[in-house]
Amino acid sequence: MPVSSAARSAPPDPAPAIAPDAEPQQPGFARRLRVPLLLLALVLLHHLGSWLYLGARRGVPLLDALNRWDSALYSTVATRGAEGPLWAFLPLYPAAVRAGLWLLPGGLAPQVVGLLLSTLALLLFVLAVTWAQGRVAPGDARAALLPRGSWGWFVLLYWPVSYTLHSHHTEGLFLLLSFGALWAAAGGRAVVAGLLAAACVWTRNQGVLVAVTAALLGLPQWRRFLLTGGLAFAGFLALLGYEAAGTGDPLAFLHAQGGWTHAASVGDVLRTFWFGNPWQNTNTGSLQRHAWYLLALALVPGLWRRSGPLGLYALLSLALILLQGELVNAFRYTVVLFPLAFYAGERLERLPPWARGALALGLVWLNHELTRRYALGQWAY
Repeated sequence: MPVSSAARSAPPDPAPAIAPDAEPQQPGFARRLRVPLLLLALVLLHHLGSWLYLGARRGVPLLDALNRWDSALYSTVATRGAEGPLWAFLPLYPAAVRAGLWLLPGGLAPQVVGLLLSTLALLLFVLAVTWAQGRVAPGDARAALLPRGSWGWFVLLYWPVSYTLHSHHTEGLFLLLSFGALWAAAGGRAVVAGLLAAACVWTRNQGVLVAVTAALLGLPQWRRFLLTGGLAFAGFLALLGYEAAGTGDPLAFLHAQGGWTHAASVGDVLRTFWFGNPWQNTNTGSLQRHAWYLLALALVPGLWRRSGPLGLYALLSLALILLQGELVNAFRYTVVLFPLAFYAGERLERLPPWARGALALGLVWLNHELTRRYALGQWAY
């Protein structure tokens, strides 16, 4: 049938309009994974290379470099069990290392098993966070748990003591468990959140703070709040039972810390800020930790505006450090605060290129120095 001239002259149909609320296409998982995986590889090569270099130039065997300070104590607990002051260390991580010693062939040293366990946990954390980035939409409360750019990954993986995340320490395992607990809680999966929070309680002192945060993320639904908090509290009671069965003292993990420095009053806590306690000093390392602590504290209000529970988690973690009346562990206590690290990276990205570059180089230098000091047996937490 012939086509009419009107039909021939009609313009083509316009392209369908994009809905005003359409979301931009998320990059695929593999593409999102490139930057964090590359940074992780660089960090691992940097740290391992530093330790091998010290072995060649300073005669520090790698097995010794991996077994300094608390790592050596974890090795003792994993191989011989806890006794006396070693009850200060919570049991989940040493138990995992002990299981690894039994499962892995070849008579590996506990510090090597710990390194493998922590590196695997850190890798799983990177994979889990990258996967989660593809699951959130604008306005999703869970977005506060995730980095908004590559600099968040940089800050976390080059935190001054990021070597603890992949070596014979509790940090890598705790990082994975705490992310899982908080992600599940923010997503309404109260049972999973409660169980993972209970595992955090068995791993580090900050696990109690993760449990509180996970419960708060369940609000305003009281059923989720009570279920998450109840399961985590049951895990805490189980820990007390474990301590009592082993020592006769349900608070053995606290009483075993009696040899550590402690603030005995509010005055001791306040004097921490100006080095007013007699056990404090003002050497370079102490000044660095003070500056880092104050920087972390300055970032808390911004994180709080983004998520009240996560801001509270960071604030309580920072307050926990003050109970020692000194900040000698400031780098290590804060390395697991991944929401704060991700937020810091976002703030760093907003700086002028020259300032961002200078701060990034300073962070890499500090990370390198502390990684080196740890291998040499010098204080590096």
